Amino acid sequence: MLDLDSCCRLISDQNHDPLLTKIAVSDEAGYCGAGKEEQAKILQWVLYSYKMTNRAQSYAEEINGYLSTRTFMAGSTLSVADIAVASAVHTFLSSLHITPETQWELSHLVRWFNLVQSTKLWNLSHIEFFRRPSYL
Repeated sequence: MLDLDSCCRLISDQNHDPLLTKIAVSDEAGYCGAGKEEQAKILQWVLYSYKMTNRAQSYAEEINGYLSTRTFMAGSTLSVADIAVASAVHTFLSSLHITPETQWELSHLVRWFNLVQSTKLWNLSHIEFFRRPSYL
């Protein structure tokens, strides 16, 4: 298993996203995980995000299911894993003709993506989703 330094080096070596590299290398706010188990999960999702490039559509339902019982990809706070996976699905979501039905089908992915894109770390364009009426 890789330690935190190796994980951050791998991210900076493999990733072409300067934001993700900066977060991984500096890790000012613990975005690379608190313990070894969380760091391993983060590394797993970062590597998975590389695999998703240009094929995020085929992974959207899987990620949606995974997020049905979670707020973040790994651990209980935002991490490099969330930024990496959100970046990987960004192009797919931005090209998708989002209808209320589509948003319902991918509701966990949409909820999580909205959370990630609302953070100060997000540097890609924002995607607008349908809002639920306040009377519901």
